[in-house]
Amino acid sequence: MKVLVTHPGLQHSHQMAQALHEQGLLCQYWSGVPVRGPGEPAPWWLPPSLGAKVREVGIPRALRRHPLCFPAMLKLGLHRRIGLNRYLGMSQSAYAHRVFHLFDAWAARRVEALRPDVVVAYENSAMRTFEAARRIGARCVLDAPAVHRATAAELLGLQPDPYLACIDARKDREVELADLVITCSEFAAQTYAQAGVPSAKLRPILLGATPPVNVQRRRTRAGTRFLYAGGLTTLKAVDLLQQAFAMVRAQVPEAELAVAGGGAEPGLAAALASTPGVTLLGALPQPALYQELADADCLVLPSRFDSFGMVVAEALACGTPALVSERVGAKEILREFPRAGWVVQVSAQSLYDRMLELATVRASLDEARPYASLAGEKYTWARYRSAAVATIATLC
Repeated sequence: MKVLVTHPGLQHSHQMAQALHEQGLLCQYWSGVPVRGPGEPAPWWLPPSLGAKVREVGIPRALRRHPLCFPAMLKLGLHRRIGLNRYLGMSQSAYAHRVFHLFDAWAARRVEALRPDVVVAYENSAMRTFEAARRIGARCVLDAPAVHRATAAELLGLQPDPYLACIDARKDREVELADLVITCSEFAAQTYAQAGVPSAKLRPILLGATPPVNVQRRRTRAGTRFLYAGGLTTLKAVDLLQQAFAMVRAQVPEAELAVAGGGAEPGLAAALASTPGVTLLGALPQPALYQELADADCLVLPSRFDSFGMVVAEALACGTPALVSERVGAKEILREFPRAGWVVQVSAQSLYDRMLELATVRASLDEARPYASLAGEKYTWARYRSAAVATIATLC
């Protein structure tokens, strides 16, 4: 069996491709965002800030293709610089979707020549690729990193419009064509089941993390240090976190909140910056993020909904306990290791109550660290790769 993995960006597709290569099953890995092999430099044309983020894989160069023309306009901001969005009458989100659809068409034209046995493709960039795969008798695996689009629309309060209807139709067609739909958590799989997707198609696989070997905790601060890492958006409930921490800080003046991430929605960065005790770290390369995770007393991820929440696994891998909302898929790790963190409702009050307790009774955090390490030792990328290969093998 030979498997093609294709993704217009990256996400965790390189881990899927790596897993298949390790078992001799990968025939090609096509990704818009480049990766590099051991000892390979980052592409020379990438700015240093992006070059530092290029992931390393053990996949030979001969098995990798990176059609950079698609994501380059997004990553380098060229569509904004030349005013292409305005010229085409598209929002930034619509423009991004169109890039994914172009990548899908690019991959579809090449699938029939490659003739793989199985194609693994990703949400909103798989429809044409799967249609081509079906024409040659290949099996189709949809790797869905988000919750089902109906759940997302409900939780976000999205109003129907022709453009959204077009995107939804593509996503529904992808699910229809797929032999298997891999989700990042049971929480995400349930949203597909609720939308009528047969349970026989659904395969939840929790993601993982593997920190650099040189990351060591360097605790020097007296007060409790909370850390948030991710986009500064209301979807991630950063607004609720800011409100909760402001109340905690009023009660515990030595408490701190470090915020790592970019892409701030209007007003959120300013609200955080004006809150005493908050430090804005900006977007960090992976090694620097792992160090911040190791140095923190507790990760906080209060998302309104999150299919998984990669940073939770990364924090646990560093031995740092996590506080997450009930709508974060990674809560399943904490259900298995309940002493490694805490799950709360999506509200500023619930966040405040738990954060105040942790800031006041530091022993709870100290007691949680060994259990966080145990959880992190289990939920590694090696575990994910093993589960991914086992899942793909069921198509034989």
